[in-house]
Amino acid sequence: MHQTIFRGSVVLFAVLLSPTGVLPLASAQTPWNRHTIDDTHRGADGVRLGDFNGDGLPDVVTGWEESGLVRLYLNPGSAKATEPWPAAMIARAKSPEDAVPIDLDGDGRLDIVSCHEGKQRQLLVHWNDTSASDSQSSNLLNEQNWTTDRFKQLDGVMWMFALPLGTIDSRTALVVGAKGPKATITLLLGPPTGSRDLSTWTTIRLREAGWIMSLRSVDMDHDGDQDIVFSDRKGKRRVAAWLEQPDDPLQTWTEHVIAGQGREVMFLTATAERCLISTRNSDSLDCRRAGDAWHVTTLKHPTGVNNGKAIERFHDGRIVLTANTHASPNRDLPGIWIRDPQGNWSAIDPTTAVKFDRMELIDLDGDNDLDVMTCEERQNLGIIWYENPAR
Repeated sequence: MHQTIFRGSVVLFAVLLSPTGVLPLASAQTPWNRHTIDDTHRGADGVRLGDFNGDGLPDVVTGWEESGLVRLYLNPGSAKATEPWPAAMIARAKSPEDAVPIDLDGDGRLDIVSCHEGKQRQLLVHWNDTSASDSQSSNLLNEQNWTTDRFKQLDGVMWMFALPLGTIDSRTALVVGAKGPKATITLLLGPPTGSRDLSTWTTIRLREAGWIMSLRSVDMDHDGDQDIVFSDRKGKRRVAAWLEQPDDPLQTWTEHVIAGQGREVMFLTATAERCLISTRNSDSLDCRRAGDAWHVTTLKHPTGVNNGKAIERFHDGRIVLTANTHASPNRDLPGIWIRDPQGNWSAIDPTTAVKFDRMELIDLDGDNDLDVMTCEERQNLGIIWYENPAR
C-alpha cells in the first residue's frame, strides 16, 4: 500500500494548554510518503534486517506482539518496494517482543531468534529448513520449511531483545536482554561445530538488569572485537553503557557508563565516538566521546512529545525521533519527527496517538538516500517505511 499523507505545503499545529495560553507545536514541511509493508495483523513490534535469499537486498523479520506471530518479509526490490512485501508466517507464539535473523547452526542460511515476554517467557529459535543450495523465495515463504525450538535453559524470563555478536573463539555468539524478575543481559555461545542441539550452548550471565531496551554491537575500544552497548530503562542500575569484551568471555565484562544514570533510557544508536539515546522524557541525549569521558548534551523533543522511543541520525546531521504519543497526556501529537541541523523539528507523519518502535535507515527505493523503516502498534499502521523526499 502506498499512502501519500499530505500533498502540498502544510503546517501542523498541536494546541497545548499552558499557564501562558495556547502554544503552537511546530511548523512542518510536507510530510513524507508512507508505504506499507504489512498492516494485516496487530501489534507490529520492531524491524530487524537480514538477507535471506542472497539477492543483496535486506529482508525484514518482525514479531507481531498482539497477534502472537513471527513473520518474514522478502524485499521485492526498489521497483516494488512501495507495495506490500511477500511474507511468510514463521511461527505462532505469544507476546513476541523482538525477532532477529542469525545463522545459529552455521549452515550458511539465516535462521530467526524471537524473544517472548507475557505468558510465553521463552527464547525461541526458528530453524530455516530450506536446502543450503536452494534459497528460492517460494521455499523461504513456505511455513513448512521452518521449525521452532527453544533455549530451555532460558525459560521463565521475559526476554525483550536479541543481538547477534558474530563469533567469539570461532563460536557463534548471541546476546539477549530481558525485563522484570530474573532479568539479565546474557551471552549465549554455540558449540565449536555447528549444531541444532540448543542444550549444548554455553550460557553466560553478564549483568543483572531491570528492563533492557536496546543492544548494539560496536567495537568501543578499537581492539578488534565487538563490545555490547545497551540501555537499561528500569531499576536501580538503569543507564546507557557498554560492556567490554574480555579476552576470555567467561571473565567479567567491564561496564563503562555512557549517560542516563537514573533516567528512563530507551532505544539508542551508537558508534565508538558518538551515542544518541532516546528517553521517556522530553529530551534525548547526544553523547560525544573525548578519551574515556562522554560529553552529554540534551536534544529537546518537539513540544509535548515526552515518551521518546527511538532515535537515529542521517549522515547530513538530521536526526529522526520516534515516540509513543498514544500514552502521552496530549495524544493529539504526531509520533515520528525529523530535526534539521539547526534544531528545528518537523513531523514526518501527522498521524496522532501513535506508538512507534525502533527504526532502520535504509535506501529502499534506490534513489541513493536513506529512507526510514519502522513499525507502529496503536493505529495499526503496521510495518511501514517513509520515503525520504528529494532535497
